[in-house]
Amino acid sequence: MNQELELVESMDNLGKFSRKFQTQLLSGDLKKYTLRQLYYIELISKNEGISVSELSKTLDVKKSTVSIAVNQLIRLGIVTKVRSNDDKRFYFLQLTPKGKDIMKLHEQVHKNTINKILEVLNPEEVDNFIEIIKKIDSVI
Repeated sequence: MNQELELVESMDNLGKFSRKFQTQLLSGDLKKYTLRQLYYIELISKNEGISVSELSKTLDVKKSTVSIAVNQLIRLGIVTKVRSNDDKRFYFLQLTPKGKDIMKLHEQVHKNTINKILEVLNPEEVDNFIEIIKKIDSVI
């Protein structure tokens, strides 16, 4: 088999892996949420005190788009806006206890997937995989 065909098949397999991961994310108690909602929850969790404006810059998406998504998460009781003590015009986003529970479930899916990868790859292969993905990501 030629190298180009093998590369295409490998990319297809990576896509299948990614879809399986997404399916696992959207199963169980997380199935009532969208991938976009889970991604926003993850970003808010990782960036404690982020604002809607900062979130829109991080995502490179219009502020109005982020506001709509955040307001939906607020209505679902997952996120809350907290007014800054320093500047009353400024609000930052914070996960509610429900949001933190969702994030724990989300992280567990990540851990399960990582554990499966670590079962089949040795440490050197893991390092190589990470470097390869970084290289590919830099050109795409």
